[in-house]
Amino acid sequence: MLLSSFRRSRRATIAATAATVLAATALSPLPSGAAPPAQSRPFVSGTQTTAVYDYDNAIHERVSVEVPVDADDNGVNDRVMVDLIRPGEAAQAGVDVPVIIQASPYYASNPASYFDADGTRQVFNTWLDNYFVPRGYAVAFVDLIGTFRSSGCDDVGGDYEVAGGKAVIDWLNGRANGFTPSGSPVTADWSTGKAGMIGVSWNGTIANSVAGTGVEGLETIVPIAAISSWYDYTRSYGVPFWGKYVGFLHDYVSNDVSPRCPQLTKDLETASDSATGSYSSWWDPRNYRLDAANVRSSVYVVHGLNDENVKTRHFGEWWDELAKNGVPRKIFLHQDVHIDSFSYRDTWVQRLHPWFNHWLQGLDNGVMDTPMAMLQREDGTFTTEATWPAAGAQQTKLSLAASAGRTAGTLTTDAVTTSGTVNFSDRKDSDDDYVLDPTTLRSDRAVFLTNELTSAVRLSGTGTVKVRVQSSQPSAAIKARLVDYGPANRYTTYFAKPTTTCWGDGTTTDTGCYADTGIATAKSDLNVVARTMADIGHYKSLTQRESLQRGVWYDLSFELNADDAVFAAGHRIGLILTVEPGNPDDLDARRALTIDPVGSSLTLPLAGATTTLRTPGPAEPVPARVKAHPEPEKDPAELIRQFVDTSR
Repeated sequence: MLLSSFRRSRRATIAATAATVLAATALSPLPSGAAPPAQSRPFVSGTQTTAVYDYDNAIHERVSVEVPVDADDNGVNDRVMVDLIRPGEAAQAGVDVPVIIQASPYYASNPASYFDADGTRQVFNTWLDNYFVPRGYAVAFVDLIGTFRSSGCDDVGGDYEVAGGKAVIDWLNGRANGFTPSGSPVTADWSTGKAGMIGVSWNGTIANSVAGTGVEGLETIVPIAAISSWYDYTRSYGVPFWGKYVGFLHDYVSNDVSPRCPQLTKDLETASDSATGSYSSWWDPRNYRLDAANVRSSVYVVHGLNDENVKTRHFGEWWDELAKNGVPRKIFLHQDVHIDSFSYRDTWVQRLHPWFNHWLQGLDNGVMDTPMAMLQREDGTFTTEATWPAAGAQQTKLSLAASAGRTAGTLTTDAVTTSGTVNFSDRKDSDDDYVLDPTTLRSDRAVFLTNELTSAVRLSGTGTVKVRVQSSQPSAAIKARLVDYGPANRYTTYFAKPTTTCWGDGTTTDTGCYADTGIATAKSDLNVVARTMADIGHYKSLTQRESLQRGVWYDLSFELNADDAVFAAGHRIGLILTVEPGNPDDLDARRALTIDPVGSSLTLPLAGATTTLRTPGPAEPVPARVKAHPEPEKDPAELIRQFVDTSR
């Protein structure tokens, strides 16, 4: 893509500044090296770690780590606050331990943390430290730069934020300065130097970004429902999802107690350019896919296939870049929305625990010989596969044709040479009722359907929509919905999460519970598999928005959000196209689009009996009245609530 040509600027400056600071302090790095022998680590039993340490004896300490930036321009290097929990018995015996890090901008309002009675010390209590500290790990909770107790200014995924996360890894390896609350220098002489980062949502996003620096000592990351490009989080191919969202995010995480860096809130919003939705070099430091070649850690990607907050393209495009660069990796995909994978505790922890044992404890447990992918299928069951995307999935081009006497247009693998145009216009609100009753004629959508499948067909990976289109207005966007149409009108709940999630084995050192709101997940015979929209004015490039001319044909291509879905025998694949405003603040003008089906296509990564897609269809009505999954949230406050809730 054109985006790959953009490079970093400030990040190189930060690296040079860090080198200068370290030369001045002359700290000696702590070797990470090979794993020590098991006999020196009582928590190691064979090729796994076991809970031998008493969590009640854990050491809780606070360290502020110096970052080689001065984001708030006060003449002093910024510091990030780190709360550490590590096994006390290990410290007494002189046993070094690795560190699991969760960095976050949300700790100011996190109920997993609380203060001692004297108000001087904050203590965290999460499943991470309760589970892993007894097993010979330290766990660190880090306030992102410019948030809560850390100084400086947060820049919403940019160089300052990344530098703060990286500094913690450097401190663990003797390459950065740390200080006690009283201001005394402190080192991590109890650490092996090996660290992993884990987190959900923004907390997982910082793991992606720090891995992209190639920092030595970061052995693995586990990004869960995480952003891989902030541009693609805030907009879709030039269409902003919400107005002034970057400024909203900065204001939310920066002003927990009192306003800090208020001018930066304005500057970030201006630089993000919500008015045009275009990409610029300002987004480069926030596009971590550009740094995939620098990643030295392993990566365990986790995402919900129905996440409409951090959309699935974030894991899909990050995964593709990691694959190109040979990064050791695994993937865990579930059928849920924007949630923590710990909701699937029995399945998930069985994979996370040996993953950390291998990469952080150096245990030869064969974890990398196990299947690369674990996927939850539509009926709620989990399955493993050797690779992802699925072996055998091939990019399959489906041609579009106008109705030609049928009540909807057709999708077929056969070439189409003659077809009329399709006209449709917009309305004020866009939601998934556009996909209902696809063979009912409506003026506000274009519908294309396959025949009824005689055998199951599986989509696995990232598809592409190509449209040849005219617009009645200078600005317009188009939205593509990929839909699974079943033969009946059913809607059933097939599993639900517990209202309480617990960890541990019931012992006093390794147990606990937290409340879970519980989300019922449903399967319908009508399922919107993917939704993606694109601004037609960005047909040339994401870096420049063109004004559209009436009567002129434009060729626009954009990728669907990554997915893995099975279209069962008896079902149909549908493509629904609708008109959208090119900007959420531009709602007044009515728009009409004309599609040339012959110059348009849908290309999907399909496995299975794709020969069933050769026959056009349908000639008969297709009833469909029930939807399984909701539209993307339109309220920024609700989105940030999801961010905070899932990060806890």
